[in-house]
Amino acid sequence: MRKLTLLMAPVLAMAVTGCIEPRITDTGRSAVEQNLISHSVERAVDTMSFTAYAGKKAVLDIAKLAPQCDKDYVTAVIDTHMALSGIDVVDKPENADIKIHFYCAVLATDNTKLEIGTPGIPIPLPNTDISFGIPPISIFKRVARTGSCRMTAVISDAKTGKLLNAYRGVQSRTFFNHWVLFMCIPYVTRDVEVPETGTISYDFMAE
Repeated sequence: MRKLTLLMAPVLAMAVTGCIEPRITDTGRSAVEQNLISHSVERAVDTMSFTAYAGKKAVLDIAKLAPQCDKDYVTAVIDTHMALSGIDVVDKPENADIKIHFYCAVLATDNTKLEIGTPGIPIPLPNTDISFGIPPISIFKRVARTGSCRMTAVISDAKTGKLLNAYRGVQSRTFFNHWVLFMCIPYVTRDVEVPETGTISYDFMAE
């Protein structure tokens, strides 16, 4: 009986250990995708200078952003950029000095995969239905993810409708690449910031 108990102990331990497994879930959109999108939007908007209209009141037309799934964030970035440029955003055209139309033709992510190596090779055992295989071997692997934004802003006089300025087809692009060399050397290259927890960036600080 004692010998049986000793033999069963490892089996019971494995069974208990195997039952303890945390439930892991992911959001619909990954952090990498959201970083690529948000940085591309911020860079495109920051490229446009509105300081020449500092002190003026502006009404924004963002209706053409509707097809974009990130309309709320794009709008928030534009509002922040207006404030940092010294422009007072108003709701009614009759109270505005200028009107700014925003269009966003492209706002999306893409990914490409490049892999160099040998494919998996199945090896059947003679005279049986059993087979085993050599797994695929990756000598080099790259998964490249990019974010793209193409935005246009048209500034006109709110009273007369006269065209004052336009930024046509302002584009920005971000990337986040995963690399694997010789099956076991992974590393990442990117041009989006992933700061440490607690890091704060200030474009403006009120006194």
